[in-house]
Amino acid sequence: MAETNETEHPPQTNGLPEENEEDDKSKMRPADIDADMREMERRKRVEMIMSSRLFREELERIIESQMKEGGGPAGLLQQIQDMVGGAGRLHAGAMFKNSNCVVPINDIRGVESMGYAKGEKILRCKLASVFRLMDLYGWTHGINNNITARLSQEEEHFLVNPYGMMFHEVTASSLVKVDMQGNIVESGTTNFGVNAAGFQLHAAVHSARPDIKCIIHIHTPSVLAVSSLKCGLLPVCQESAVIGEISQHAYLGPISEPEEKDKIARNLGPINKVMFLTNYGAVCCGETVEEAFFNVYNTVLACETQVKLMPLGVDNLLLLSEESRKQMYDSARKAPEGVAVLPASGQLPQTIEKKEKRWRIGGMEFEALMRMLDNAGFRTGYIYRTPLVKGEPPRPRNDVEVPPAVSSLGYLLEEEEMYKQGNWKKGFYNKNDRTRWLNSPNVYQKVEILETGTPDPKKITKVEVMTFNNNN
Repeated sequence: MAETNETEHPPQTNGLPEENEEDDKSKMRPADIDADMREMERRKRVEMIMSSRLFREELERIIESQMKEGGGPAGLLQQIQDMVGGAGRLHAGAMFKNSNCVVPINDIRGVESMGYAKGEKILRCKLASVFRLMDLYGWTHGINNNITARLSQEEEHFLVNPYGMMFHEVTASSLVKVDMQGNIVESGTTNFGVNAAGFQLHAAVHSARPDIKCIIHIHTPSVLAVSSLKCGLLPVCQESAVIGEISQHAYLGPISEPEEKDKIARNLGPINKVMFLTNYGAVCCGETVEEAFFNVYNTVLACETQVKLMPLGVDNLLLLSEESRKQMYDSARKAPEGVAVLPASGQLPQTIEKKEKRWRIGGMEFEALMRMLDNAGFRTGYIYRTPLVKGEPPRPRNDVEVPPAVSSLGYLLEEEEMYKQGNWKKGFYNKNDRTRWLNSPNVYQKVEILETGTPDPKKITKVEVMTFNNNN
């Protein structure tokens, strides 16, 4: 009977049950102790990062690249925050930071970014942002579109989207790294492979044009319609002119023969960036990710404009002249107007040549789109060349430095005798006199008088106000 009681009633202790001991202890801790525990964990993490050799190498690389590119302290600070996994980035989309409304583009955080090659993380974030923009504009075609970016010129490695993911799901870490033959070098963070047949078209262009870094294949209804026309894309608007000369290629399906790759290289040419594939959309290229998206954007708008005008008849369309097309094309490749930066004190204004080196084709437009994504909470990881908000707000200038009540008259010390002798009016109307009124005609003068009502009066200093009439 005693054993039964011991089984039913376990011995009581002064502590807590073992299964809930840790949770209950944390609930019973005071707030200041919890804060200290969190601070200790944060310091351990910071100490681990700071003592890492990879962290020091990455920090040196970021500083060196920022000094070369001239991105400014804001861009440098943002890169360092992204590298250590800091979530303190201030932008309009910070309210979405902990929500699940969107999948963040920059999912490479903290020490994980150390495993990528130099500049790879930035390129991954840019390319993943292009997928989100394509999705937001409605230019996707399920899982079948391909966008590639050249990662390494020496090793011929490329980044491509995983085959099977929708564009709104693509993140920086999910991009797959492949070689020129389409073999997977690094699979990314997903279980998906790549569309080997679709990549061969990109491989043919990358192989023929080493200057091209990014390729976007697009086949929206309007682009497909124009690619199926015998006349091709007509110069009916500015968007059709800024993309330059357009190539045509009779696309026969997935590329498998070397002869087909040679045809693609010949039809694209040495300088063209846009090539229409018969009944299969268009391939838009660029020496940068920004330029490739610039060409896609203008190609889609040009095709939509032409499709809307086609019911009127080709004979009724007014086409741009060769001179106008050349002028629009050259203007799109010059430094953007109205972007002069105020020089610091003692420095000369920045020249147009320097601004041309800073902004590549489509760079300013792409940065504005990155702000749009960040404001919506996508967390692009983009390094802004020109932050939207200045680091220090401008100091307001006050025209009135000294209020009138403080000093209404300025005079020289050697003329003080004029006040004592009462010759002020004469000096006031003298044009050669160096004294002038500042804000009012009142003069404050110290006068010594004797006390009244006492047998032994003392001298008292009083301030009298002398008011002058301008008519005198």
